[in-house]
Amino acid sequence: MQQAIDSGALRALAVTASSYSSGHSISYYQGSETLHPWRRARRMGIAQEITIDHLMASSAIPLVFPAVWLNNEYHGDGSMRQTAPLSPAIHLGANRLLIIGVRNPRIDAVPSARAHVPYPSIGQITGYMLDTLFMDSLDADIERMKRINRTISKTRDNRLQFGDATLKPIDFLLISPSQDIRDIAERHAAQFPRSVRLLLRGLGGLTPEGRPLISYLLFESGFCRELIELGYRDGLNARAEITQLLDIDVRVRQSAG
Repeated sequence: MQQAIDSGALRALAVTASSYSSGHSISYYQGSETLHPWRRARRMGIAQEITIDHLMASSAIPLVFPAVWLNNEYHGDGSMRQTAPLSPAIHLGANRLLIIGVRNPRIDAVPSARAHVPYPSIGQITGYMLDTLFMDSLDADIERMKRINRTISKTRDNRLQFGDATLKPIDFLLISPSQDIRDIAERHAAQFPRSVRLLLRGLGGLTPEGRPLISYLLFESGFCRELIELGYRDGLNARAEITQLLDIDVRVRQSAG
């Protein structure tokens, strides 16, 4: 990775983790020497060589995977305190963002007046908490970026001075799964080890209402392969939008010329 940075092929890579002691969202980044650390409310960027420990810390779902020791404190999943998930890329100089979401945009229907709605199980409540913790911040940050873009578009020179920073419009493309990940997880729930299935059954996690919890705990090969295939198809379907965002056709023609 450092060779790619030195050659100019890569500007930076950032991996975000949540610190359990200080309570910060820390984006560890490795990149060009022109980049500078940043500090905002309960979130910061620290320059550090990225290792497997950073990746393990960033994906350490609380109560499921062990915390990881980094920078003199234990860390867990980066989404826990990541109130502005788009921020690290912007701090590192991005002016166009390709955002890959993991939530199908379809809104769940409200139960009808005659429907029997069971009291939420521990599995349903836990899945709901994880869903809120890991996904809602991305939607909120995209809305915030849209508002800032609209505000900047009203200025004379299409930029806005905010403290010591100059804000410019950020082009972005959001790609979301064309299928509900919870439905895919439900089809692969039988791949859990027997002990895990017994635990989930006791928590109410194997019911339709417990599907969000299943989707966070499934790392079995069949489930992962189907997710990869879905992402590949969705990427192909958005090929025109992706090439437009990245100006791929323009750069190819310039290189050929």
